[in-house]
Amino acid sequence: MNKKGFTLIEMLIYVAIIGGVVFTFVSFAISVVNSRNKTYTVSEVQANTRTALNVMTQKIRSSEAINTSTSIFGVDPGYLSLSMSSSTLNPTIISLDQDNGVLQIKEGVSASSTITIDKLNITNLQFTNLTDGDRENVRIDMTIEYGTANTEFNYSQSVQTAVTTRY
Repeated sequence: MNKKGFTLIEMLIYVAIIGGVVFTFVSFAISVVNSRNKTYTVSEVQANTRTALNVMTQKIRSSEAINTSTSIFGVDPGYLSLSMSSSTLNPTIISLDQDNGVLQIKEGVSASSTITIDKLNITNLQFTNLTDGDRENVRIDMTIEYGTANTEFNYSQSVQTAVTTRY
């Protein structure tokens, strides 16, 4: 007897093997995509944290003084007013656009410019006046958060630094 074709058992075995291979490949692809998304989230938070700290540090160091009477210290959201040597930059304000919002800087009468991207929220921004002596010092406490509907990709980073004015 000459049989051409496959038996039902052979077909079930082939389908099970192919199904297992496809399932493994799809699971691996989903894992790679999830890892890439998590890495993107972490790198966005870290890059924006670095940028925000660098910009704030540069502005504080280049200021002549900290306007302690108009700044808000020790609470979230903080507000830092700096006295600059150039009248067009005076005062320079570092603040949030709203509570748990994006970081912004306003120099003189110019419009505010954002430092962090809209995808991120600064959930804690506090300034602490550490001035003790001739040079003015301020500590910055900040928490930047990347939040999405998918909690697997949420990430936050808290940082703290102190900066001294140069004048």
